[in-house]
Amino acid sequence: MPKAFAPLKSISVDDLGPSIMYRIENGKCSPANPTHLTMKKGVVSAKFLSLSSSALGLFMVPVLSQYLWDAAVEEPAVMTFVIVSNAIFIVLSLTPLLLQFLVKRFVVDIRYNADTKVFTTIHYGFFLNKNALRFRIEDLIDANEVMKKSKVHFPLATAFVYGRPLLLSLDEKSYTNIDIFRKLTKNIDIPPHSD
Repeated sequence: MPKAFAPLKSISVDDLGPSIMYRIENGKCSPANPTHLTMKKGVVSAKFLSLSSSALGLFMVPVLSQYLWDAAVEEPAVMTFVIVSNAIFIVLSLTPLLLQFLVKRFVVDIRYNADTKVFTTIHYGFFLNKNALRFRIEDLIDANEVMKKSKVHFPLATAFVYGRPLLLSLDEKSYTNIDIFRKLTKNIDIPPHSD
């Protein structure tokens, strides 16, 4: 089993197993906990806006430079403005990379194959393509345990698999099968009344 993200399309549907989360796409929707669905919509919206604004920013660098270049040659203040504005546009165009660093932790769906005892988490890639991370329950480690051993603390995770942080929903109302949820979270210390 690979320890890295793989394209979801490369894994057969039979090998994935059924989804264990409430999702609109699979016809299993729970009005009791719409938080996960809201977060998923937020992730898609943020990725789309970030990519489109970055593309616009990269487009504007040569356009503004060309437009202001004639005035910039004669006036040093305009030249400074052109250099600073181009630098800002270039830095802003890198925000999708930072966003991807955060978003790839968010689990869109979890599937469980009972025959092979393999969990598959599904995540969004850079261009909103779906990637999968496959693991067994013994590969999942509580984020608090990792944080105790690590000198660098980056708390935006509930669990780690193969050293990769995952942001799992710890509310059992988000899952269609409570027994599989408990099996998934057996290595995670869930505080009482948390969601």
